[in-house]
Amino acid sequence: MFLAGRSGASSQQESDPSGTDFVYVTAQTPSSIDPMKASDEFEAIMVHNVYDPLMYYNQKSPPEVIPWIAEDYSVSDDNKTYTLSIREGVKFHSGNDLTADDVVYSFRRMMNMQQGFSFMWAGLVDPQNVTKVDDYTVDVTLNNVFAPFIATLPYMFIVDKEEVQANTKDSGDYGEQGDYGSEWLESNVAGSGPYELENRNRKTNIRLSKNEDWWGEFADGNTYEQVDLNMIQEASTMVGMMEEGNADMSEQWLPLESYQRLANHPDINVSTEATFSPMYVFMHNQRQPFDDVNVRKAMSHAFDYETVLNGIMAGESENLDGPLPSAMWGHNDDIETYETDLDKAKEFIDQSQYSADELDFTYTYVTGLTIRENIGLMLQSNLNELGVNMQIEKQPWSRIVSRHTNKSESPQMIATTLSFSYVDPDVFLYPAWHSSQHGSWQSGSWYQNDRVDQLLDEARTKLEREARAPLYKEAQKIINDEAAGIFVMNQAVRWAFNNRVNGFVDNGVTGYIHTYHRFTEQA
Repeated sequence: MFLAGRSGASSQQESDPSGTDFVYVTAQTPSSIDPMKASDEFEAIMVHNVYDPLMYYNQKSPPEVIPWIAEDYSVSDDNKTYTLSIREGVKFHSGNDLTADDVVYSFRRMMNMQQGFSFMWAGLVDPQNVTKVDDYTVDVTLNNVFAPFIATLPYMFIVDKEEVQANTKDSGDYGEQGDYGSEWLESNVAGSGPYELENRNRKTNIRLSKNEDWWGEFADGNTYEQVDLNMIQEASTMVGMMEEGNADMSEQWLPLESYQRLANHPDINVSTEATFSPMYVFMHNQRQPFDDVNVRKAMSHAFDYETVLNGIMAGESENLDGPLPSAMWGHNDDIETYETDLDKAKEFIDQSQYSADELDFTYTYVTGLTIRENIGLMLQSNLNELGVNMQIEKQPWSRIVSRHTNKSESPQMIATTLSFSYVDPDVFLYPAWHSSQHGSWQSGSWYQNDRVDQLLDEARTKLEREARAPLYKEAQKIINDEAAGIFVMNQAVRWAFNNRVNGFVDNGVTGYIHTYHRFTEQA
């Protein structure tokens, strides 16, 4: 049964100024709250607050991995087997003890389901190679050396094996595992995290309540007893709730003018940070006309980077010099980046196999994301001067994700910001530019270069940064020289939150910006 708001007049929950209730407003709706299916921002917020992962990220920038459910680890001489020491005394919301059995089950469930964050370990971890040593020790043996492995463990969430198995249906998509408890986990949780699921209304609200028996530590101060994640489709409604004090924090996807309006409110802060949010305009390298490198170079010179940074984004964002944010170690500072130059753009079109009037393609953006719409309109205007016809279309995110799975249907041109999931150059370079990742929304250019594949694969097998950095630098140069995409900006991310909220830190890492046990309310 859905819990009504305190006013009794709305299905949306409103913030309680006493500090017992935190309200987050967003237009996103999660497709799943199963931790082995979760992958986008909203889903990551949800699972980070009700489940505990093996490792955790602190609030530094760049964030650092800290012990969590795995309180220590060791690595074999061949750098393939990780022995994880599991924290004792952790209890699930059910009251069951968290042990090695749960860790093994969770890792195997993740890899058998092959959804959500499983892409981090795809081809690296076979389910049978996650084994129990004793009640509080687990071995994970990788197929190959994978340098970022520990950095990925903040996304391996541990589920209560006994609870999930007790609620698993015999029939389902996972063979002898039936439905793997998937249906039950859409309305229930099997976690040990700082908050418990009180209620889920799939289209309007998720309510969490504080887990008083959590093994970890809540921040000092007036912590939140209740968290409401409200799903609201209208930006104006979210802005109104923030202004009236009925919401404590808004999502990052509001129109720029909404944040400018909220920043003028005496009770609201707007955080604007350029951390690790590279935005690319992917150009489908295997579809016309972007199968021609000269057309891609023309687009890179037709793009107005200054207008994006200081006009559309109103400052705050940073140049993206190549495919990797400059603050990430391994960045190639010697890359010669593309500058806006319509004369050069025309020269490259003349060198291509296409004439300007033969260039006719579509730019796609996510419905409701006005920044990406405005970027398309800017580029369309510049291309009109060159006699190039670029159409603009909007589509819902779910449709765009689906299109990316098919090479012939994948968008010709699309603006995309990559997720910062683990602190390593691999998180941006491998998903976007390694050919094995084709079919994902993070690989929208369908880029294919055997040398880049080789470099990115080799970099994964080297443990020392000194050995890995030159490989990444060479890969960046090749990707940039081939204009595999337009490197738009390291995008500033904006979050609006009430002055009474303390503990919010934006270091860019998905899900960890919203770890509500770190938040307190000023009395």
